[in-house]
Amino acid sequence: MTSNENRAEANLVLLCIEHSYEVDDRPDRYPADLLRQWKQAQLDEYEQAQSGWPITDTEAGRALEASAQAAEHHHAGAVIGVVRAVERFSLAARQARSGPAASAAAWRAARARARGASIMTDLDGNRVYAEPSRQETNHHMNEIRTALASAVESIRPLANEAKVETAAARASRPAVGPWSDWVIRAVDEVLAASSGWPGPPGFEDDDRLEDALHALAIATDAFAAYWRGGSEVPSPPQLEPKAEPLAAPPDPLQDHRALLERARPWARVDHRPFDPKLRCELAAAAQAAASIPPVPSALAIGLSATAQLAAAVAGNATDEELALLAEEDSQRRPLSTAVHLLTESIRMAERRERGAPQQSADAVLSALWETVDWSDPGVYDEDDANGHSMFWLGSRITSPEDVRGKLASALGQRPDLLLALVAACAPWTELLDSDTWETTGFQRRYGELPPWFPVEAVVAAAATVQTGAQDIPVDDFGETYADDPESLLAQVLWHAQRYNRAE
Repeated sequence: MTSNENRAEANLVLLCIEHSYEVDDRPDRYPADLLRQWKQAQLDEYEQAQSGWPITDTEAGRALEASAQAAEHHHAGAVIGVVRAVERFSLAARQARSGPAASAAAWRAARARARGASIMTDLDGNRVYAEPSRQETNHHMNEIRTALASAVESIRPLANEAKVETAAARASRPAVGPWSDWVIRAVDEVLAASSGWPGPPGFEDDDRLEDALHALAIATDAFAAYWRGGSEVPSPPQLEPKAEPLAAPPDPLQDHRALLERARPWARVDHRPFDPKLRCELAAAAQAAASIPPVPSALAIGLSATAQLAAAVAGNATDEELALLAEEDSQRRPLSTAVHLLTESIRMAERRERGAPQQSADAVLSALWETVDWSDPGVYDEDDANGHSMFWLGSRITSPEDVRGKLASALGQRPDLLLALVAACAPWTELLDSDTWETTGFQRRYGELPPWFPVEAVVAAAATVQTGAQDIPVDDFGETYADDPESLLAQVLWHAQRYNRAE
């Protein structure tokens, strides 16, 4: 046999290296016919593998059925994983709620003790209940916040587990995506509900958490039903389109704040030179600041603070310059602007022991106070925000009796000034969120009547001027629902009646 014949395909049989040498070395033991049988067996095995296993239709049906059962078992495992994780999370959320509930119960107990210890009554004999102090209230508020934070942190890992199981199930069957998203949103809503407590501390728990848990159960059931191929599967709720985030409103006092910040160094030291331009800007800003109610959250930017900085900036002006500034300030309006600027100039000069400027500003302020036409409605209309503080300063310039006499005389001349005067004299208070104690707004309210307030003249004018104040309800603490001039007059009349009873 030639070399080419030996290497031909017809003479080829596949063997491992070790046995190929043995076959070549022992032709007597491995004759050609045996090798041809081996080769044919290899070819037959190859042909059988190429054509597939020879199975019957029955065997093929069994194979398909087994395959379907395996897939269904896999899908059932995914659904069970989601349901199990969601149920663990729901049970933990309900259990974690006991912590904040206990803190709220402690507040209710403290409130009950405070109210039970009260034996006070008002002038009509009605019992007046005391409330826990603000310090104690803040303590219980912090306890509730801490308990809420602890509750959320304890259930957050379970919430994440439920989300992971749901996401894994969605990856296994993408068509279930809308239902899995529904479950995840419901989990987030339970977390949000677990992080809050209704109303001020002490209120009973509301149904927000239970509603969120119920919604989560509905979403999970719908998810499982869709996976099983149910006939009536609830559709996921439609999501409302996200609104574009609102741009932060511009701060109308931004320039005012920046101006005051520029001037603050003059209030910290006494050696800075007089800056006429800055002082002029501050005086003009004081006129605008007269519209800012003097409440605690606005004290740093209000009329008084602006006037103080104006005085500080002019602290090293010459006596002649300060005298000219005093004359200019006396012409500024509203009247509260002039009064505050002159008052702070007097205080600055007194603090720096500068007698001449102090006397000059004092004389200008006294003359201004005496020349004001208190029967002019504009005096009160323009000083709606800072009239109360202006009259307090006026009572120090002269006396409470003098201010009371001037206002009473004005009402005697013009009873129609009644509402404007009452509104201008009213003090301001801040409205606070009962849960966070953050400022939510401002309101005028007569908690008491100042010593310079013309009570008798106001009562007399109210008897002759039709205002409707007598028909406005006032509670046992002298408060009304609104702070319009008529409501403020109703508060004044309530205080006047109370004082008369006390006498």
